[in-house]
Amino acid sequence: MKPRARDRVEEIFKRVNVNKLPFDISAKRLNELGIDIAEELNNVFQGVNMCPALKWCLSTIKKAKVFTLVYQANERGLPIYKEEIAKKLTEYSYKTIATIIDEGTQKGYYVPLEPYENLEGKKILDKKVKNIRPSLDLIASFYNWNIDRISKISDIINKYK
Repeated sequence: MKPRARDRVEEIFKRVNVNKLPFDISAKRLNELGIDIAEELNNVFQGVNMCPALKWCLSTIKKAKVFTLVYQANERGLPIYKEEIAKKLTEYSYKTIATIIDEGTQKGYYVPLEPYENLEGKKILDKKVKNIRPSLDLIASFYNWNIDRISKISDIINKYK
């Protein structure tokens, strides 16, 4: 490494929170770690493409935020509706949220179910209200994608331990 490049690496190393890593790393190995991280990030993006539903749900920030809320509500057993999502994502209009949910439902990525009880324990009688859930394929793909990510990150951690 040229002296000038080494100075740059040292300066970057001083700015990086290496103390948060689950292993010790020297400035000399920082570039190697950076390459590994970039390769893993590329794998993350490629992994999303393996499932059309996941690719669609994470294709934009708007869709990803909607998916996250729908997924979390599903896992927690909480009701989630277009109106509720719009209240939680105030940076987007109800129309934008409704369009995303409707398109996802049309593609089979979201499944409208009968409404659960609301948070006060009262049955929701409005038939226009549909409880939105991710499809089973979408949930399985999300788990598989994340398990793959965790596995690859574990490999990187073990490499530097």
